[in-house]
Amino acid sequence: MVLAAALGAGVAWIVLQVARYAGAALPLPGVGAWASVALLAAATGWLAWRTRDAVRRREPLDAAVAVTRLRIGKAGVGVSAVLGGAYLAFGVVAFGGWPAPLAQSRVLDAILAFVACVGWGVAGLALERACRNPDDRDERPPDWH
Repeated sequence: MVLAAALGAGVAWIVLQVARYAGAALPLPGVGAWASVALLAAATGWLAWRTRDAVRRREPLDAAVAVTRLRIGKAGVGVSAVLGGAYLAFGVVAFGGWPAPLAQSRVLDAILAFVACVGWGVAGLALERACRNPDDRDERPPDWH
């Protein structure tokens, strides 16, 4: 997860530096940058809550559905780490022009998007954890390490 965040930050920083060297202005992320990620975080969190509730009540869950939910959780963790690193790098680069109102807007949007990415990652981890069968720990042999 840390490696994915570092990769996202590194690639974003390089792309932004090349764009600035070419004379292009930094983009204005706007509300769509963080609102879409916050929506994904909320949907993943809701799915984690529903899955955990179903597993605790021992409701039958189709194997394909369970695997799909596990994949959604794992993808949420990975993508949110890469995207969060990219938004963090964007915020650092935009902070260079801080007194300007556009720089303040860019930094604020980058911070909000980063926080939304952290929320999405936490929701993805919760979904992964919700997909665990609580009986798995009891089925291990006593000498299992």
